Amino acid sequence: MAKSFYTFIVVPHASPRLRKLKLTARVLHVLAAVGLLCLFVAVGLGFSYIKMAFKAADYEKLQAENADLKIQKKNLEVATVKLGEKINNIESLFQQIQNLVEADSLKRGKVNIPGVGGSKIDYPTAELLGSANLKNGIDLLRDRTAEMENQLMLLQQVAEKKATIRRTTPTIWPVKGNLTSHYGNRADPFNGEGEIHLGVDIAALFGTQVRAPADGKIIYAQRKAAYGNLIIVDHGNGLTTRHGHLSRFAVSVGQRVRKNEVIGYVGTSGRSTAPHLHYEVRVNDRAVNPRDYLPRG
Repeated sequence: MAKSFYTFIVVPHASPRLRKLKLTARVLHVLAAVGLLCLFVAVGLGFSYIKMAFKAADYEKLQAENADLKIQKKNLEVATVKLGEKINNIESLFQQIQNLVEADSLKRGKVNIPGVGGSKIDYPTAELLGSANLKNGIDLLRDRTAEMENQLMLLQQVAEKKATIRRTTPTIWPVKGNLTSHYGNRADPFNGEGEIHLGVDIAALFGTQVRAPADGKIIYAQRKAAYGNLIIVDHGNGLTTRHGHLSRFAVSVGQRVRKNEVIGYVGTSGRSTAPHLHYEVRVNDRAVNPRDYLPRG
């Protein structure tokens, strides 16, 4: 069987002679296959190059992001340390305030507030031991701030309650002067017989201002037998004060008064030998020694 050939005629520009290239069909097929294979290889290499280029770009991007994350982590660590220091300072200040509240004479003396407390957060031991870890450290700081917020709210409630108690506790002298008669047993100033004096007598000039020893409400303001002109102030929680022998009133029944507000004026009305204020403190309408509430001096 005769072989088939393909003849290629090449016409050079610089020479008039023609050149012939005679190839068999098999060779031509091989060349075509090789060319096609080279094409596929070139395309594959091109795609591989593009893929590698994208990977290189992604790698550079990841490196940049990683560097940025390292910077952020460092900044976060610094911020966490500063936040921890600030929280420690706040806790120290909180402790000082708490100590002041606990040291208050009202709280330790007449005002009986039960001591209660405790953590509202259940800290696992592993979490406390692992607080050096940045994430655990941040979580612990967050829990500490939440607990401090709860403690401050509780302290605010205690402080508000104490402020109310302080305002409604008769802790100031209703009038300045010398004590001429103390609470308890004494000799009657008119007949010398023994009697129980339910308050204290404070000497003062006629017309001297008498001030409310604490916040309260006027529940009585009129003349009453031996008391003479009498004012009774209800301070709440069963606590009342009586102010007797007044010359005149500066308030009326139902009126609310603030601590140190003028309520009347010293006189000698009722069973009295000279101008002075008869002052009583009562708890649940039972007379107690006013000196237990008044500041010394």
